[in-house]
Amino acid sequence: MKAGRIRITIAVLMTVAAIAVIAFGVVKGLPADEETPPEDYRKLSALGNVIVDERGNEVLLKAINIGGLFVQEGWMCPTDISAEYGVGIPDHLTMLATLRERFGYDGAAELIEIYESNFFTESDFDNVSDLGFNAIRLPFAYFNLENESGELTEFDRMDWFVDQCDKRDIYLILDLHGAYGSQNAKEHSGDMSGANLFVNEENKEKTVALWETVAARYKNRDIIAGYDLLNEPSGVTGITNAIEQFPFYDELYKAVRAVDPDTMIIIESVWEAKNLPDPADYGWENVCYSYHNYNWGHDYDVENHIEFVDTKLASYAALEYEVPKFVGEFTCFNLKPVWEYTLRAYTEANISYAIWTYKVTGNSSWGAYNLPNAEKADVVNDSYEEIAEKWAAVSTENAVKRAIFEDYII
Repeated sequence: MKAGRIRITIAVLMTVAAIAVIAFGVVKGLPADEETPPEDYRKLSALGNVIVDERGNEVLLKAINIGGLFVQEGWMCPTDISAEYGVGIPDHLTMLATLRERFGYDGAAELIEIYESNFFTESDFDNVSDLGFNAIRLPFAYFNLENESGELTEFDRMDWFVDQCDKRDIYLILDLHGAYGSQNAKEHSGDMSGANLFVNEENKEKTVALWETVAARYKNRDIIAGYDLLNEPSGVTGITNAIEQFPFYDELYKAVRAVDPDTMIIIESVWEAKNLPDPADYGWENVCYSYHNYNWGHDYDVENHIEFVDTKLASYAALEYEVPKFVGEFTCFNLKPVWEYTLRAYTEANISYAIWTYKVTGNSSWGAYNLPNAEKADVVNDSYEEIAEKWAAVSTENAVKRAIFEDYII
């Protein structure tokens, strides 16, 4: 009789447990029909001079930028953008305004969708993995996320991007290339009308709100390696400095930390390591410092490139504080010995990196893939159908992998 009561009690307890699972889900916050997700320990954080996962294993981010997807630049994208303010279509914002004036808001949105859905597809994520990269740096701008009323609601494409990276264990860095008012007045910010971020309170408030929205949306996605707060924030002074940029960096840092205490924050220098403060001066924790290394004017000079890399590495080693370093943009053009030297040097120094960039039009040395026959869309004169046809042809299926990436050493 006693054994029978025990069996009944166990059965009752198992039934209660099953009901609890159905009612509340296997894991708090998950629907009941979802299995407990495996703990993958992917979340990254800064520890001294290195980046580590949740097990404490060091992780070196070997990334590639997906430039030109969300912010088009005329020199690398299939659109007739002049990159000279006041001449033709100087930037992405003017391109958008022109499309909306000609085809309406919905018509312009349809054309942008055609471009984006062809420029980077699911197979491109597989290409990234096959090349040996473990991360992507994704440049975006505020105008990618705004609806017609200026509200930050348009996250479908970015959500898809996060999900695709998640499926493949490709870390993702969200990089704000274009802040409200522009942080640098460069074509790659999408707005060449002026560097009106740091000097305009409304633009600063909107940029803070943007990062609050983005961080709140993705704070639980452990595939996000970090939030790159501002791309090349040169402002009106041309460099990062304690008067113009540091206080706003601090404002952004605090805003993100209020909604997401755990995701690594990436802070960029313009242009040297010495142009950023000791993180302790502002109480910044779990941050990574980023630098962009372009050896302009020396496309074919191997020795000069090697000296350039050595000088940069020496400047990082000379810092009197510890912080992980990330070379968020660089290229070695068509110089294979320089590629080999640079990647080996960064790896040995525990410096993460992101090559610029995945795909470009023409035959330049800037992309892993080239679109040699891409026709540039003239958004002023081309018909809707002509623009759609040209933008639909930007698939990597129509591209050529650069020879230097065929035996790419990462």
